[in-house]
Amino acid sequence: MTVDAAAKKNILVLHSYHQGLEWTDQISEGIRSVFPYKDEVKIYYEYLDTKRNYSQKYYEKLISLYREKARIINFDAIIVSDNAAFNFILKYGEELYPQTPVIFCGVNNLNKNLLKNHEDICGIVEKAEHRKIINLILKLHPDLNKLIIINDQTLTGKNIKSELKLILKEYENRLDYEIWDSFTIDELQNRLVKMDKNNVIYLLVLNRDKNGNFISYNQGINIIRGVSNNPIYGAWDFFLGKGIVGGKLISAQAQGREAALMAKKIISDQKDLSGKVVYDNGNDYFFDYLELKEFDINKDELPANSKIINQPEPFLEKNYQFLFWGLIFLAAIIVVLLIIFYFKYKEKKKIEKLNRELEEKVRARTKELRKMVITDELTGLFNRRRILELLEKELAKCRRYQRNLSVIMMDLDFFKDINDSYGHQFGDQVLKKIGYILQENTRKLDLVGRYGGEEFLLILPETELEKASLVAEKLRQKIKKAEIKGQDLRLTASFGTAQFDDDLSHQLIKKADDLLYKAKAKGRDRVES
Repeated sequence: MTVDAAAKKNILVLHSYHQGLEWTDQISEGIRSVFPYKDEVKIYYEYLDTKRNYSQKYYEKLISLYREKARIINFDAIIVSDNAAFNFILKYGEELYPQTPVIFCGVNNLNKNLLKNHEDICGIVEKAEHRKIINLILKLHPDLNKLIIINDQTLTGKNIKSELKLILKEYENRLDYEIWDSFTIDELQNRLVKMDKNNVIYLLVLNRDKNGNFISYNQGINIIRGVSNNPIYGAWDFFLGKGIVGGKLISAQAQGREAALMAKKIISDQKDLSGKVVYDNGNDYFFDYLELKEFDINKDELPANSKIINQPEPFLEKNYQFLFWGLIFLAAIIVVLLIIFYFKYKEKKKIEKLNRELEEKVRARTKELRKMVITDELTGLFNRRRILELLEKELAKCRRYQRNLSVIMMDLDFFKDINDSYGHQFGDQVLKKIGYILQENTRKLDLVGRYGGEEFLLILPETELEKASLVAEKLRQKIKKAEIKGQDLRLTASFGTAQFDDDLSHQLIKKADDLLYKAKAKGRDRVES
């Protein structure tokens, strides 16, 4: 066995994630505050790296590696952080490190039954104060339309979602909410762009998208902040100062320190902590002054003893000693300094204003560009990709809430002849006119898109087939009566309408498309249902 001769005790720190992840590094900082490098206790750090690697094949190789490592050093205690490392030690701890006490931290949704046969395990359960944070949001945002909860499907994300769903049952009649936990980065950004201005975001875990792409904490908050102007709240302090308004925040550093203090007592035989479980609910409310200002939130509405970062210090408090001696000995110099400070303060405010104006222009341009991505340039309607995405979303609602939905496929008759006879520029004018007619003669909740060429797709939520056919007939007549400036031309169109019956999107479109071609086969300028 090889050990450091100067080290009297050896402690293994087994992290679930990787070095460089802010949460993991802050836990390590908390541990080092109890066991500094010069201490007689030697700390060994290992990283399972499960945020980025989570396949079964990876785990099989991982346990093989740790079996080899376990032969080299005997440890006096093991500190594990987060659920993956905790589950790893429950499964393999007795094999790899027999009779070694284990101290855990950062564990979510703990099942205490798991500890019944492990009297040598103690630690800190991470339990975010979702209820208090939700109540805070309801208080600070009385005009709240919907709470958008952003989470992922990592092991941590699933455990947190299980905790949260139990609490959300208490708000069924008080709070409209959605949990977003399955998306690509592009899909998340598209949803955020469309969000109502009175929605509030509750950001939980965002480390992996549904395609398995790893997202760091900084990347996650920047993705959201880049496209959304809505207030964001959180439950962990690594988001503070990066874009969240605040919340009752859990500290990784505090958990690491608490776990290390437990380990210190155990290896020093100061106290038997076997089986002890402590709950970390986040000690304090923290807020970002810049975000409070951005969303016009009054500090008087915050919970008592809240801590606020980025808050300008009062001038007198900041310069107390200087002013005290200056008023006695250098009154004239103080006047000069106050004048200088005033002009510097004015310049700072001017720069801040310019920065805010620039940020507003950037945000506005970003929204404009994102609108271009989902819009057909010629007609102003949704483009094919976007209308198909919206159809998938509406079909999901129908399946979930047992709602009706119908679609209309519409095709201009003899459009090729129009292009050939009058030219493509005139053909574009016709398509613009059709887009206008479709938008003006449908409801706000109806979705209209250019499916391709002279073919259009209409999605009619909460609509049965009979009503959809009436809408199609109304549109047919409007198009037939339409006048195109500059030409004595009468347009006609054919329609196919179909109702959702637990179809997949492509099946529903095919039904409507088949009916459209039936209408053309019967002479065009008609509606088939």
